[in-house]
Amino acid sequence: MALLTLEGTACRLEYLNEGGANFVFRILPHSSEELPLRLRKKLLRLRKEFVDRPDVLLAGEDTWQAIFPGETLIQHDLIALPPTIEVINDLLHDVKDRPAHRKDDFCEGGTHGILVTDMSPGQNDRLVELKPKWLAQSPNAPLGSRRCRTCALRAQREAEKGIVTATDRQRSCPLDLVSEGVASRKLAADRLTDDERVQEYLITAALPLLRTMQRYQQTWDPKGVLAPDVSPDAYGLSKAMTLRDCTLFVLVRSDGEVEARLGDLDMKSLDKVERWRVIEHGLVNGGWYMGMDDICSLSRG
Repeated sequence: MALLTLEGTACRLEYLNEGGANFVFRILPHSSEELPLRLRKKLLRLRKEFVDRPDVLLAGEDTWQAIFPGETLIQHDLIALPPTIEVINDLLHDVKDRPAHRKDDFCEGGTHGILVTDMSPGQNDRLVELKPKWLAQSPNAPLGSRRCRTCALRAQREAEKGIVTATDRQRSCPLDLVSEGVASRKLAADRLTDDERVQEYLITAALPLLRTMQRYQQTWDPKGVLAPDVSPDAYGLSKAMTLRDCTLFVLVRSDGEVEARLGDLDMKSLDKVERWRVIEHGLVNGGWYMGMDDICSLSRG
């Protein structure tokens, strides 16, 4: 653990997890005193790379707040930091269970971090994390495709590289999540989780949220990355790709109440446009949209 002063209060930080761009820490009181109200039920997220403009940490926040109800979003709150590099990096050196491919990542420092909603399960609570992915077909998919974008990439990745991600292992088609048919939504829910309460949420209450995601994926990216007029300043594409890779956190309280929030909504960099084009070309030219399988909604007709 690391000692840090936040909001004028001595706190302990405990490593929780990390992704490609951020570290996430649990905030605990250093003494028997309670944390300040602002820090309660919050996690501290720190950017790995140095950021000299605090507003960059909240990029895209206004976009998501405008289209989703606040209670369906992981909330973000900018917080000033004391000098933290040595303390944080000493903690990271001591963590034994960091992902092997990220063990050389450390914090470059910065003046601010982000407080985010803590969705960690309490005693007898259950947390399910899932990625809805591409809830509408790729605009660049060939006519008559028998696989959606997510299922096509899954099939290609497994066949060509032997790679099966955590999302791949769920063997679920995103199109089923937003289907008009209850049976299709139930199939998707059953494949995503064996938690009956989460299944019930996905089949019914999640539908407005998922369909909003689907609608904006289509609105912001109507032509796809292979369209000749896609430019490096295509902000709509960035927003659409962010929605296609965010995480839905579904927390089931011990009393059965469900709290569900979208997170991992850091805006996708348009530096990735060329990489996205290469992937799409590979799927189209390799015939991966046209293959049949027992997972994709399009293959089942």
